[in-house]
Amino acid sequence: MVAQAIISLLILFSIFVCSAITDDLVTIGSGSFYMGQEGIQEDEEPLHNVTLEAFEIDRFETSIGDWYLISVWARENGYDFSDSSNSPWGRPYWYFQSTNEDFPMNRVNWYDAIKWCNAKSEFMGRSVAYYTDQNKNTVYRTGEIDLQNSMVDWKSAGYRLPTEEEWEKAARGGLHNKNYPWGSYIDGAKANYRLSGDPFDDGSSPVGYYNSNQIITAADLSLDGEKKFPTDQANGFGLYDVIGNVSEWCWDWFDESWYTRKNRTNTFAGPSYSDASLDDKMRIHRGGGYKDGPGKEEGKPLRLAFRDIEYPYNSRRSIGFRCVRSLTKEELWLGSIEIGSQAQHWFYLDWFGYYYKPSNTWIFHPDLGWVYPTGSGSYDNWIYFPESGWMWTARFTFPYFFNDERNAWYLLQQNKEEYGWFLQDEDGSLERWGRVFSR
Repeated sequence: MVAQAIISLLILFSIFVCSAITDDLVTIGSGSFYMGQEGIQEDEEPLHNVTLEAFEIDRFETSIGDWYLISVWARENGYDFSDSSNSPWGRPYWYFQSTNEDFPMNRVNWYDAIKWCNAKSEFMGRSVAYYTDQNKNTVYRTGEIDLQNSMVDWKSAGYRLPTEEEWEKAARGGLHNKNYPWGSYIDGAKANYRLSGDPFDDGSSPVGYYNSNQIITAADLSLDGEKKFPTDQANGFGLYDVIGNVSEWCWDWFDESWYTRKNRTNTFAGPSYSDASLDDKMRIHRGGGYKDGPGKEEGKPLRLAFRDIEYPYNSRRSIGFRCVRSLTKEELWLGSIEIGSQAQHWFYLDWFGYYYKPSNTWIFHPDLGWVYPTGSGSYDNWIYFPESGWMWTARFTFPYFFNDERNAWYLLQQNKEEYGWFLQDEDGSLERWGRVFSR
């Protein structure tokens, strides 16, 4: 029902808050997979078994449009980002089938990606993952800080970068011991890489471009991809562009010997800062990009097992990211502030306002009257109105409510002389479902 509400919201409203909702996450089930590859690069050895809890990951790489919608809100709410993130490389001048916003975000350094994940979490009403201290008192919003594993709330329902283990499990799509998500060989019909024959050579393609409508022509490294009927290249889990297009930042510090270390099994978050094997500490990015070729001379960086590295302060046209999040169900309206003594039962939530919560499950809201809420955090909130039934809202939609039974959106009239009125978005009708009282 929530997905239907979000889709409906995208159709009905063009205002900023509503158009920012682009969550399309795929659930990766708990269990084990084999990570790494033998016989090519030493830092990929040995092939080893990894067990992970379930998590969700973006179906698509974070787009320029996604980035801008969240970053505008973020800058107005205490976040900063590097100057390079203001000028990502988008569509070529001659391509009109899509806009810049459809291309993957790039020229974003590791710190920017981390802060953007936090900003999206706050915007969407989820708890954040990244803090500047081990006690997790201060949310990471500004500066370039080399965060440690202990500064991450790994159980948060908020967005974060995938660990290397999460990335490789999701990217493999359920296949074992293969070079690529589709098998052992690559050609231009399968991914955007250097001289692959796609229309964007030496540039990224729109996220999800390889969806059976890709156009491939003969090129130096197309490897007969132009002769094949185009097919959808989502991997076995439904993810696009895990190979090629832009490489994707991961959380982990790079340690070339990490796969052989005994303490590897103690954490899925990768090595600590002190374990990282280079004097100049570097972070991992995975999947290869449009500047990488399929040849042997570069260690075949388009392979699923390939571990690429970059300084976290550097931004590249060929590096972007996608988000993951843990499958944690948060307490409804987590972070609400209790007003007065516990016996007074009044609370304040920054987007929802004041409400009264006695010992039973109903609450009283000055505009809504007595209603029954359920759900998680500030992102999945169903509220039962005696006069209208169930309505859905969230931090990023309030004061809009979605009525699932009527398949319609309603705007709470907060400036009307009387409480409790809702305006139907499509036909402009007014209905009074909330508190019957004058202001």
